[in-house]
Amino acid sequence: MTYAIKVPLELDRRPAKSDPDVRSLPRLPGFVRLEQVALDQQRYELVFEVEGGSRRDAIDAAEEMLVEYENALGAYHPRLLAAVAPEAI
Repeated sequence: MTYAIKVPLELDRRPAKSDPDVRSLPRLPGFVRLEQVALDQQRYELVFEVEGGSRRDAIDAAEEMLVEYENALGAYHPRLLAAVAPEAI
């Protein structure tokens, strides 16, 4: 089963489109989008997909994948604003 993971996060500044790590985000497995939340320039929503046989499997997979996304955004000091909560799609 495929699950969508929507992660609200805060970055200390806007990610530079010229940054090779930011440009690599779409190449990470399951990437859907990273978009700025309209009301606050430092808040973003990262959306990606994972496969899992159960919700618990999806949470485990999402937590592993989230490490890769956090590493790619490391220069922007990402801070998670909520726990990982998979939604079946």
